[in-house]
Amino acid sequence: MILATSTGGGEIRGSMRTATLLSMTALVLVALVAPAPALGQDLSDENGGLIGLTLPLGARPLGQGRAIAALRGELQGVPYNPATQSGIEVGALTYSRFEGADLADLNSNYIAGAYAATWGTIGGHFVYHDFGNVPLTDTSPTPVGNVDLSESVIGVTYANRWRDELDYGVTLKWYSSDLGVVEASGPAFDFGVLYAPQEVAVQLAAAVRNVGPNLDLEDGSVSAPGGGSSSGNREEKLPTRIRVGVAVNLNDMFNLPASYVARLLFDVETDAREISTASQHFGGAVTFSDVVTVRGGVVSIDNPFVDNGDGNRQIGGTFGIGIYYQGFEADIAREVSVSELGDETHFAVGWRF
Repeated sequence: MILATSTGGGEIRGSMRTATLLSMTALVLVALVAPAPALGQDLSDENGGLIGLTLPLGARPLGQGRAIAALRGELQGVPYNPATQSGIEVGALTYSRFEGADLADLNSNYIAGAYAATWGTIGGHFVYHDFGNVPLTDTSPTPVGNVDLSESVIGVTYANRWRDELDYGVTLKWYSSDLGVVEASGPAFDFGVLYAPQEVAVQLAAAVRNVGPNLDLEDGSVSAPGGGSSSGNREEKLPTRIRVGVAVNLNDMFNLPASYVARLLFDVETDAREISTASQHFGGAVTFSDVVTVRGGVVSIDNPFVDNGDGNRQIGGTFGIGIYYQGFEADIAREVSVSELGDETHFAVGWRF
């Protein structure tokens, strides 16, 4: 009788796990096969602004097409899915820098750390985007002054694991934007889950990013050469995003040699206010002897300079390489033909302990 009860419970749990896996897989596949005309925005928001909450971060994600939501123990995945922080064995530190496209005076810096305790993994990160110095003009092309543009994000993340298969995480963050004559700041949070069933080669993930109240953009008083000035406030909605992801461990599927670790990754991100829109991210990575990792990917995102037609999608490639040795890790990645402004370079260093 006891055996019958135990076996039945195992079958029920197995059925629930299979159902969950199939449901999440179906959700991801629907997003992946969405027709091109229905695809929409990625880096830009219909309301404009707040780009600091949507810019890509991390050399490892960039090298594999910005696909990372379904990888455990990945500190550079926290901006995309806070559940990726779960799985860090003891602790980790990472720093990643984004060198702007050739025609853009832009750089971004991401620094993060996390520590795994018995009650979960706690981490923090800081993001700083420097958009450079921009001249101010009035009615003529002659500059009347200059302003420095920057945005920053400070976040704290908690992640944990439930029953060895389901990871979850939440990030609380404070966003600040200083665009010279316009300033804004306020709270936001991210929430994500990562489902990694045992003895299955597929991991699934889902995350909601940039959820919070509208931000008040405070326009400072700007003096004009004629003595006039303008001021005023307006609200801006946060660029809320929904991301789903799949990671496929090829070793478990094809019995690859132990000295190789290969995986494929698929992420789809949508604008929460226009669920039919999506950016698509495809990538892969192969690690040799736990030391060298080679990455590659394809990115399909909205072109912010074209509203419609064949040019409204920007499709490009990414590639990267990483080295891991006795806890130290270094990565470099390059995006090609993804941005209208030119190709972009990301590099990162880190330490796992």
